[in-house]
Amino acid sequence: MSYIGLVVAVPTEYQLLCKVFDQSVDSKGGLTLSFEGGAFAIENPDRGCKSDYIYRASLNQSSTPLIFSYPTSEDMGLNSQIMIFVASIKDGSAMYIGSVPAGASELQDGSYKDIQQSGGSIYESIYRIEGREILTLTPGKELIISGEECVYKEKSGGVCKKMRGSFKNPVCVFNYGSRKVLANVPECSDMSRNF
Repeated sequence: MSYIGLVVAVPTEYQLLCKVFDQSVDSKGGLTLSFEGGAFAIENPDRGCKSDYIYRASLNQSSTPLIFSYPTSEDMGLNSQIMIFVASIKDGSAMYIGSVPAGASELQDGSYKDIQQSGGSIYESIYRIEGREILTLTPGKELIISGEECVYKEKSGGVCKKMRGSFKNPVCVFNYGSRKVLANVPECSDMSRNF
């Protein structure tokens, strides 16, 4: 009898200890974040040692170790963010590269999916960490549940048509920023389940 299974590589994570290092006249100070495998300096941190800092080792040679700074209970709200730093064990530094919404879910491929309602729409955004930057993938999805929007039938060309969405009859679109393109409602089915 033989068994076949799927092996999923999971990155190793460490809770970091945080200490404030001395402030001098020409510097606003910073933090030293450490664990048994190394230490990192972050200059001019926004959150200080109140935040939880997690070091995530890279899975392979092509990815970079990261440090995640989670919002404190005082920072929590609709616009709370997880701050992300690229970490270098070699020189002991951590450089801020951007943030993702605190409510975003991490996907199996390491990207983050965030679904939020704003105004008369529900928005889905996907964020991916690539090297030393965080990219917001386009198009995003938008489910129009109230109000009227100008929607195109095709990605390029054509004239937009005013479309009205409602809870009973939502309109699903791919959102390219300045251009909203009509999509099939099943494309947005997972978005409406969250609200």
